[in-house]
Amino acid sequence: MGVMKSMREEPESHRPSSERPDRVELFGFYFLGIHPNGDYKFANSHQVAQHYKVTPQQVMIWLKQMDLAPRSILDRQFRLGEAQADLMMDSPHLNGPELRHRLEEILAEVDDAPGGWRFWEER
Repeated sequence: MGVMKSMREEPESHRPSSERPDRVELFGFYFLGIHPNGDYKFANSHQVAQHYKVTPQQVMIWLKQMDLAPRSILDRQFRLGEAQADLMMDSPHLNGPELRHRLEEILAEVDDAPGGWRFWEER
């Protein structure tokens, strides 16, 4: 099952060893620290890979295939850190479908954000 489709209902041990996450799940896990079980905790490519029982390189391939390459996301005019902080505070109060919906909203905002420079850089 994908992230938050059954979040907080299915133990991680029931996930097939190399099931590929969907785009929302991978975005939430890698960029926002929302683990597939709904908990918030920082995650890098190694932790994401360990969860899915793949290599960190495979995680990076998935990100690129899903148009979520870190450089392309960070080059968007979107304050990802603010979204991450909001989710860190809100996630304990959201059920699985609510959390997934919030991740979908954030990802849509990222997708719609113009690119080309990072918000902290001078123009």
